[in-house]
Amino acid sequence: MSRALNRCLTIKMNKYINYLFVIYAFLLPISRSSISILTALLFVLWLFSNNFKNKIEFLTSNRIIISLLLFVGFSIISLLWSQAPFGGLQYIRKYWYFLTIIVIATAIEKKYLTYAISAFLTGMLISELISYGIFFELWKFKEATAAFPNPFMNHPQYSMFLAFTSLLLLSKIFYEKSLNLKILYVLFFLTTTANLFINAGRTGQVAFAASIFIVGFLHIKNRFFAFFGMSFMLLVIFFASYSISPNFKARVNVGITDIAKVLSKDDYCSSIGLRLAVWQIGGEIFIDNPVLGIGVTNDMEALNESITKKHTNMECAKIMPSYHNFYVQTAVHLGLIGLILYLSVFYNLLKLGIKDEFYSNLLVVFVGIYSISSLVETMFHEQFPAAFFALFTGIFIAQKRIESEV
Repeated sequence: MSRALNRCLTIKMNKYINYLFVIYAFLLPISRSSISILTALLFVLWLFSNNFKNKIEFLTSNRIIISLLLFVGFSIISLLWSQAPFGGLQYIRKYWYFLTIIVIATAIEKKYLTYAISAFLTGMLISELISYGIFFELWKFKEATAAFPNPFMNHPQYSMFLAFTSLLLLSKIFYEKSLNLKILYVLFFLTTTANLFINAGRTGQVAFAASIFIVGFLHIKNRFFAFFGMSFMLLVIFFASYSISPNFKARVNVGITDIAKVLSKDDYCSSIGLRLAVWQIGGEIFIDNPVLGIGVTNDMEALNESITKKHTNMECAKIMPSYHNFYVQTAVHLGLIGLILYLSVFYNLLKLGIKDEFYSNLLVVFVGIYSISSLVETMFHEQFPAAFFALFTGIFIAQKRIESEV
């Protein structure tokens, strides 16, 4: 009796985890509090799920999980040479959003992976509708404005979400056989791409421009047609955006002006100039501490000290809250060892070896978008991008596990 009851409870527990996973995917782009609540809830339920020993064995043999654990573990160890170790715990605790990866990777059933991707797209659709309303001044939403119509997260993060969503939809257009669904995906792709370029997030726009060629080469066998087809599409999108979107036109013009100021006047007091300044100084700090870095605390104090001593022309860069580049930030914090550990996470993702063509290709697009976006933002350490990474990394590992079980 008790054994049958336990089995029934276990089956229900697994169902609850799968249901919550789909809800998590839906709410991820639109609710900060839901990310925290569902991350905790999913992990607690997972602790009481069945075949726990087998799940642990699977995780300890997975190279992506191992790389991620080594990176976070090395971040914790770096507290030993950090100037303020207790403050470093506050920095490292943000990695707890990655707990969702182990739940998704080990407990999610095949059909729920498809449901989750659809749920994520639905969440993005709601976010986009709100964004369009803000842009056209139909309503107000929190602190978003017509110039920055990103409703739930900052504009670099939102632009990365939009870039990935757009290319996910473009991939679905290639795979979908139903004409009605193909038309639906085309319309969704157009509205998502338009939303990307009416927003002020150059991060996602650059990631989109680079990664669209990945989609082309993955889905079009003729490399010549793939390159020129994607190039033509990109030119049309950029020309239309520059002509129609005042936000995109303004950001392009400001970007050109920012670069000109740096080159001609050595003036770093602009959006791009500030980033170039902290990247340069971060590189110097890394060169001075190449193996272990300086630890995960007091990194901005080290930057400000360097500005005072060596780079008085970059005084305005003291306002920067981070290095706005996760590669530079990791090199400063953890040196070459930490940087290699971080890169190994994405290397092992690419080496996952998924057989299903859709998921395999989507993985490459995901890594492209995330890696490029991280060149100008600390995506791996922010809530929305960290949860985004956890969701899709978990999905890719789960797909590989499911294929291995067949």
